[in-house]
Amino acid sequence: MVLISLKNRPCKFSNSSKANPEKDVLKRYQFLQQFKKESKQFGSQRQASEGVAVKVAMENLARTAGYPDPIRLQWAMETKEAQEIMQKAGTIEFTDTQIRLEIDEQGKSSIIAIKDGKKLKSIPAKYRKEPSLVKLKEYNKTLREQYRRTRKSLENAMINGDVFSSKEIETLTQHPVVAPMINKLVLASNGDVGFWQDNKLLKPDGELATLSDEIRLAHCVDLYESKTWASFQKYCFTNKLTQPFKQIFRELYVPTSDELKEKAVSRRYAGHQVQPKKTVALLKSQHWTVDYEEGLQKVNHKQNTIARMFAMADWFSPADTEAPTLETVEFFSRKDGKRLPFEKVDKLIFSETMRDIDLVVSVAHVGDVDPEASQSSIELRTAIVKETCSLFKLNNVTLSENHAKIAGDLGEYSVHLGSGVCHKVASSSLSILPVHSQHRGRMFLPFIDDDPKTAEILSKVLMLAKDKEIKDPTILQQL
Repeated sequence: MVLISLKNRPCKFSNSSKANPEKDVLKRYQFLQQFKKESKQFGSQRQASEGVAVKVAMENLARTAGYPDPIRLQWAMETKEAQEIMQKAGTIEFTDTQIRLEIDEQGKSSIIAIKDGKKLKSIPAKYRKEPSLVKLKEYNKTLREQYRRTRKSLENAMINGDVFSSKEIETLTQHPVVAPMINKLVLASNGDVGFWQDNKLLKPDGELATLSDEIRLAHCVDLYESKTWASFQKYCFTNKLTQPFKQIFRELYVPTSDELKEKAVSRRYAGHQVQPKKTVALLKSQHWTVDYEEGLQKVNHKQNTIARMFAMADWFSPADTEAPTLETVEFFSRKDGKRLPFEKVDKLIFSETMRDIDLVVSVAHVGDVDPEASQSSIELRTAIVKETCSLFKLNNVTLSENHAKIAGDLGEYSVHLGSGVCHKVASSSLSILPVHSQHRGRMFLPFIDDDPKTAEILSKVLMLAKDKEIKDPTILQQL
């Protein structure tokens, strides 16, 4: 299947590898990325086989080009490609309009048009078919694809605990697309955590720490153990810092007392019924595999561990009669196949594994709604509400377990941090309907992949905290 797939799509390379090996490696890398993108038009079986082909080809190309792994090859090639684009993509001058590429503070590229010193909402129709503009659109498309790939690879690097040198990080800070993302992420080095600044780590209190030559993208495990997590969360809100993915506000999972008593068996999700197709799809997107004998499992080659989720289910049938019921989560050694006690499981691997399953319980729960909302989501929203209230200097909001208690001028209210249901104390529930399209983009959240439910809950808390300013007659009638 792999050979047929490669033959069906031609690959032409010149014999320039000896004359310009770097350019040849870049061309081969670009071909592999295009090949991977085009495979999405085919069926799942062909996508899987071509995905394996690309993975093997990337490993071979990285080895041949002298890179230790495909991630470093990807970042090096993306940097070279972006530098070439920025050199070629200058400002296009028309009679009354200038058009150019622009990269925003998040690293996303876009084409902007300026006329008489003012930015236009769109490119004038009369210029859209100009050859120079068509080429600029191709450059913009390439940079936007780079942003998507790099954002995912950075998150994977954090999850895998990949180690980088200071020179590699410094090279990434020169990349027009990657630099805005790297500068917003917390790094870990030599026991310290902070943001990159002039080859040093900037801590939330302004102190600078010296870097070693082994640097990782900090995980929330690092922030928790350094006892600076709350400081970084506050820094995010104070400086309106929006991260490319959840890092500072990432959900953390640690073994519970019950799990430690059982030593190697977790039953925290036992009894939850999930939709099989949606569960398999979600876990596959998080690099889980479906094994016909063992069921769903996730292998970590670096730590030589296998995480397995057991359930009363047949993942390979429609299961129309009864939805699968989750039972246990266990970790095994790849060396001898023996079950691992939680104390010997890497904290980062444990947290990410439980985060994956929590995602399943929240999203693929039977009935489409998790009646109790995941505890990790509630903890994350508690932190966001706390910092937002501090930012707005609201002293009439208190957080108690799963609720935000609000002492307003027209009454006292309660907002559930899981479901978003509002109640007025000593009265009935409040019907406040969200308009998610309005919440997105207007409500600040410290990560790009914003959760509309979090935005909804935050907006309800802020609105009820200032209930005297409410103008909506329907809500006022209920109050």
